[in-house]
Amino acid sequence: MLRTIHLPQTRTVTAAFLAFVGLGVASGLLGLAWPSMRQQFHLSLDAVNVLYLFSTIVYSLTSFYIGRLMARFGSGTTLLAGATIMVGCLLGIAISPTWALVIAFSTISGLGNGIVDAGLNLYVATYHTPQQMSWLHACFGIGITVGPLIMTFALQQALGWQFGYAIVGTLLILLVLLFASTRHLWRNEGLQTAENEPVRRAGFVETLRTPVVWLSMATFLAYVGMEIGIGQWAYTLLTESRHMPPEMAGPSVSLYWGTFAGGRFLFGLIANRFRTSSVLRVCMLATIVGVVLFWWNPADAVGILGLVVTGAAQAPIFPLLMSDTAQRVGAEHAENGISMQMGAVGIGTAILPGLIGTIGKNLGLETMAASFVVMSLVVFGCYQLTALVRARQPALIRAGG
Repeated sequence: MLRTIHLPQTRTVTAAFLAFVGLGVASGLLGLAWPSMRQQFHLSLDAVNVLYLFSTIVYSLTSFYIGRLMARFGSGTTLLAGATIMVGCLLGIAISPTWALVIAFSTISGLGNGIVDAGLNLYVATYHTPQQMSWLHACFGIGITVGPLIMTFALQQALGWQFGYAIVGTLLILLVLLFASTRHLWRNEGLQTAENEPVRRAGFVETLRTPVVWLSMATFLAYVGMEIGIGQWAYTLLTESRHMPPEMAGPSVSLYWGTFAGGRFLFGLIANRFRTSSVLRVCMLATIVGVVLFWWNPADAVGILGLVVTGAAQAPIFPLLMSDTAQRVGAEHAENGISMQMGAVGIGTAILPGLIGTIGKNLGLETMAASFVVMSLVVFGCYQLTALVRARQPALIRAGG
């Protein structure tokens, strides 16, 4: 049975949780800012694809190499650098007078976001428990609930979308200071066995030859495209297609993220009481129900209910998939597997939300809701296929359990 060393690390865990709040707040801005940003710069609906594409290419490349970056420079120093880049780019976007500068700062922000996001996922999966992984991602849910509220405030007060970015960038300076003060406390020894022996790290090419790693990447790619896609396009769909007042649509998107965050906190309390695979299957099926309700939408209340069900059902999926990586792909491939999964997260974020926008532009906004249904089915199908392949290759499961 494989385990990770688990010692009290209050300050680093606190820093990790607050960093994910910051990531969430920053991620929750663009969806509400986009209509105003698009109007200011005279852009088409799917011009947001450019932001997603460039920033997440950088994010994905960073994620693929995060294990080697942290081994080379140390966990604390690497995370401090990522947070600094992230804050600088948020403030840069806030003062950008042109679309080209917004693109430039968004692209560079992919480097900072990739370091902090992938780095903390790798760190918590290595040194902490599924419960703490669930709470880590619950903190992202808190942030992405607050982000739309900050942007809603800035827009309703006629302060402009730039002001929303400025508020968040200024607040996250505190995160940089926190990483600086804890830089020497972050651990670097890597995954270990129950006998405290280091686990052999498979080579990158060796991991690439492992089928379950590719299936796991596909699951993450489809899942994150759906999760972020709903957050990005729900506001546009509610206001421009279903003609919901902005003061109702904004809080509805926050409600989606709010149930998402609440579900992660709740699951963190009971994470060790249920079998991981069973919870994942139930939540994936419930997600299908939620997105079908949002797509069907015979009345506004049903559509909003669909968002609530979807947010709650999605809550434990990402953290459980991430914390279960060693069991799913094998201990030797765990570090590379996590890096590759986070790379897939970046690719999914880059391609799928933008593709959904293109579909909505060309085929009608309501087709975006239908695409969420398709993606939820892909997530469930990929996970089921992973389980089948894993069952036929028991030698991969060297993590035990």
